[in-house]
Amino acid sequence: MLNYKDVTQKARLSNADAIASTLLAMGASFLGEDHQHDTYFRVQNGKLKYRKGTLGTLITHYERVAVGLLEKTHVSRYDVNPSEAEVQQLFATAERIGETQKIRKQYQHQNVTIHLDELPNGENYIEVEAKDYSNLYAETDLQQQCKALFEKLGISTNALVETGYL
Repeated sequence: MLNYKDVTQKARLSNADAIASTLLAMGASFLGEDHQHDTYFRVQNGKLKYRKGTLGTLITHYERVAVGLLEKTHVSRYDVNPSEAEVQQLFATAERIGETQKIRKQYQHQNVTIHLDELPNGENYIEVEAKDYSNLYAETDLQQQCKALFEKLGISTNALVETGYL
């Protein structure tokens, strides 16, 4: 397991442009737009994913566990910009089980990363990840950060969805 805490919450959006404006008004920084193609592979637990994006690539193995209306993420592999050999080895040795594509607009507000995702079918989602790399926050603090941001953005609990598009 990697040494950090991550609590995630995701919801369906009907007003992504208004949410983006509100995030900027709150002081969030816009980090960029990433066109992502995710390939998922069969594993015993969690998800093994290769992400090829316009802002970079990633191989990650993670598991999300429900904690009430939120999810806690356990990460066992997180390789940013893996070599071509690592990518080829993954595709040669692991069984592919699915693919997704999306356009992701990324924002940062303190230790919270916000993703506004648009799927090819036009559906929009928000994913909020409260992260702690330095053991500064209790898990309950991270949970409260997600909940508070959703409240500030006016996102109701009725719009919440389980994490993942696969």
